[in-house]
Amino acid sequence: MNVPFYKVRVFQTIILSLFSLLIISSCELFKKEKNEEIWKVIKQDVELPREQTLYIGGFQWGPPASFNPLAVTPAWPVTGNVNLMYEAMFGFNQLDGKLHGILGESYEKHANQIIVNLNKQARWSDGVPLTATDVVYTFFCHKRYTTNFSLVWNYIDSVYADGKHTVVIEFNDKDYNPLIVQDVIAGLPILPEKVFSALEKNAFESAGERSVAPDNNEILEKLREFKNDSGIVISGPYSLYAYTNEKIILKRRDSYWGKVLHDGQLPSPSYIVHSSFPTNADYNQALQDGRLDLSSTFFPEIWKSFDKGIKTWYAESPYYIPGAIPSLYMGLSKAPFDDAAFRLAVAHAIDYDKITKEAVYGYSPRLRAGFILPFGPEKQFFSEKDMNQFGILYDPVTARKILKKAGYSWGRDSMLIDPSGNKIRTLSVQCPQGWSDWEATIRVIVEGLRSVGIDVRERFVDYGTWDDELKRGLFDFSMKTPYPDQTASLPWSRFEQVMNSKDLAPVGEVVFRNEGRYKNPVADSLLKQIPSATNPEQLNKLYRDLNQLFVAEMPVIPLMYRPWLFYQFNTKYWDNYPIGENAYAPPQCLMVGAGIEALWGITSTQSK
Repeated sequence: MNVPFYKVRVFQTIILSLFSLLIISSCELFKKEKNEEIWKVIKQDVELPREQTLYIGGFQWGPPASFNPLAVTPAWPVTGNVNLMYEAMFGFNQLDGKLHGILGESYEKHANQIIVNLNKQARWSDGVPLTATDVVYTFFCHKRYTTNFSLVWNYIDSVYADGKHTVVIEFNDKDYNPLIVQDVIAGLPILPEKVFSALEKNAFESAGERSVAPDNNEILEKLREFKNDSGIVISGPYSLYAYTNEKIILKRRDSYWGKVLHDGQLPSPSYIVHSSFPTNADYNQALQDGRLDLSSTFFPEIWKSFDKGIKTWYAESPYYIPGAIPSLYMGLSKAPFDDAAFRLAVAHAIDYDKITKEAVYGYSPRLRAGFILPFGPEKQFFSEKDMNQFGILYDPVTARKILKKAGYSWGRDSMLIDPSGNKIRTLSVQCPQGWSDWEATIRVIVEGLRSVGIDVRERFVDYGTWDDELKRGLFDFSMKTPYPDQTASLPWSRFEQVMNSKDLAPVGEVVFRNEGRYKNPVADSLLKQIPSATNPEQLNKLYRDLNQLFVAEMPVIPLMYRPWLFYQFNTKYWDNYPIGENAYAPPQCLMVGAGIEALWGITSTQSK
């Protein structure tokens, strides 16, 4: 049926008019809910004064879903030890291995407890004092509900206030571990008791409208529905100002209590903007262009951008401070990985210098034997003598000798035959697809293993597959970085991640540590003794024994020393970043742990 043209035009006009009214109404509603100034900021970055705004990237991938600290994956900066909004009692300093005070002024470690003395000046953003009540509430909140911090209750018996500004944390005698408790006091964001207890009450009433009382899991789900994106009560120096799917904007709080720690001064930037980009390459380009001032993404051949104002902690290789040890995991429950001789031969077959040069662009110092970093705070536990006895790491001749001595042989195709006379099946080595530096590392591994007769193929899979197969033990070789965070419990926590057989589950069931299923009662005993050792000589002896056991057994194979955080910055708009020659703060990206101290040190180049 043909419709007259004028009727079509009338219909279109009506539709367009209704659509326009809808847009106007929506905008008016938005203006009522959002300050008009914030709307301009979201739409146009030029509304933020460049000389007062620090642009960062690499900490938030994807749209921010929630700023609730109890969320499963809270958005930056309410995650990852970032002390911009919610603060911890202390911040770990990667340079000296110590805990620096934030909300906590000092702490005393005794045989059966840790006593934390809070700063009496600490205040919430609404002006209410932050006290021991808030800290105790926070600990018990993580006891009532299953969260990332709930495990600390395996190691403590009680937490209580001893006055207004003192918190006592008593250790669990049966599972004694002061190291983990130290990690928690330097990482647990303290919650405002009056805010979250009210949320708990509302969640309980909301979930309990039926005859059966709700359980804690139901209450937690209700708590997590609170996105916490407006009117947030916090203790940190910055508040949430605005956000979209692509950016998160923080604004400095002029009333921040912590300026008493800095001679009355506030942090240098008035605004901090986290900008999101799709790929590492986009982040790196934005950093070169000056659209970002600081980023924490993998930046290949970064020295080639030094002439564009880009800088790193060191001006020469390794450019970054190493803090983590990406390793090659093996499924130890099955052959040939259940043979320590085979694992040792694998360790000697890999060209680590080639990995450093071709896969990570010289960002790793020379790899040494063992699982302890031979520099920084861990150096005190590293035995040069012990590790020299191990011999040269990359040595294919030694690899073949070890295999031959253990009863292996080689077939006509030069591939390995096990001691029982069976040809070893084709093995796979995997990592998440798209992790270019890990993919390059795996190619070097494959080349080395095949050179000594081990038939192995690379396998790059999606992240979900890699993660699931790793946790279930359904892999041959797989790359992972055990305990990448820098904390006071290192190097114990790194060993614990790959050698502790406590609560070990069979292959096929999910585990969150020791994915290779290594089991050795001697390792378990050493790991249990180290946290309670107080005598330095005894502690060094325990670490020597543990590291010697590690190199003899090779539960995993260290591949490189990688930065904990990639710390690179552009000096176009901000300068005086901490660097190796001016190490007034650690290279913890101006916000993580004790790294936040650098926000008082950087200076705007535009306001000079």
